[in-house]
Amino acid sequence: MAIWAYECRPCKGSGVWMVARELVDALPAEVFILRVKSGTEWHCATVKRDRPVAVEAMLLRAAEASDALDCPDCAAPPEPDRELAPAPQRAASAHIAPSAQVEAAAISIQGQRLLIVLVPLALVSSAGEADMRIADLRARFDNIDVLLMGQEDDGSPRYHGHPILVELVSDLPIDKMPWKTYPLA
Repeated sequence: MAIWAYECRPCKGSGVWMVARELVDALPAEVFILRVKSGTEWHCATVKRDRPVAVEAMLLRAAEASDALDCPDCAAPPEPDRELAPAPQRAASAHIAPSAQVEAAAISIQGQRLLIVLVPLALVSSAGEADMRIADLRARFDNIDVLLMGQEDDGSPRYHGHPILVELVSDLPIDKMPWKTYPLA
């Protein structure tokens, strides 16, 4: 199920966390520093209220208000985006740019949460590069399981990832998956 959310970026390190818009909008307008739960730990992050995005509910993080006393590294408010980046092409490039986006479907199947990411078929065919991309995407999406999906000329999917996950999704119709564009840090 898609939920409106805001991007939160950690003040140290890289990544992006999604926090429910409803939660952030309930906070005073001057609050831009949050403590965001990632795994079992809470981290300091700044929230960007200028552009809500629709994300799958399973990608949302718990968060609470914080301030500059709690995290001096977050003392300056985030700059609003001057211009929105254009939507990515149907197939992602082989390398992720620093402010890139990916087209992906966040699904849950047999109790297993995973993210299926659309990539060029050449990347799926290169096991080493595909494994590196999966590791990078897992880190960016809080260690959720990731499968890469390329498409043959006839549109049929070809997956790369853990064999059990590939087997779980192999019979799913790709046109019924909840494809969305997700920003990357």
